[in-house]
Amino acid sequence: MTRQKKSRSAGPNGLRHLNAEDARKTREPKAQTKKKGAGLKSGNRNNVATTKPENTSNSTKDKRLGSKTPISLLPATETSSKEQLPRASLSKAKPIPLAPEVELAAIENDTYLQQLLEKVEQDEQLTGKDAKYFNAKTKRLTELLAELGLDQEQENEPEDLLSAFEQKDWRKDLLGDD
Repeated sequence: MTRQKKSRSAGPNGLRHLNAEDARKTREPKAQTKKKGAGLKSGNRNNVATTKPENTSNSTKDKRLGSKTPISLLPATETSSKEQLPRASLSKAKPIPLAPEVELAAIENDTYLQQLLEKVEQDEQLTGKDAKYFNAKTKRLTELLAELGLDQEQENEPEDLLSAFEQKDWRKDLLGDD
């Protein structure tokens, strides 16, 4: 058998192969669509003409130019017709005074002061901020104890209650004898 060369023709029942020129005539052109824009055009803020003009007269002005009202460069005089607003004065904030009982309880429950007191009892030397804090709090504590009268009760109270009971002459109080 002799070899037969293959042909590109599909045979009598297949599609006819068109040449390039005929194919171009029968092909439909692609529908031309506009690309989606990702944002505004570049340089849009500099393009004043493309902004949408409103009907008001202010919109026709360039907004970048700012206000044209004159500003006085000298300080306002006191003879001006406008009322002078009171100026705020700066002062240190004063702490709200607490009741002495509340302040005494706060000092007694102060953990930092407790730690410093333990250091002093162990004969350690306090320096700097620690010493200032310790001195201020102990001074305030003695003031509060004196104010509340708690310091005087401890001084007047005898150490041994039994000896104080025995030393007191009850006959004078009960019988009223002089």
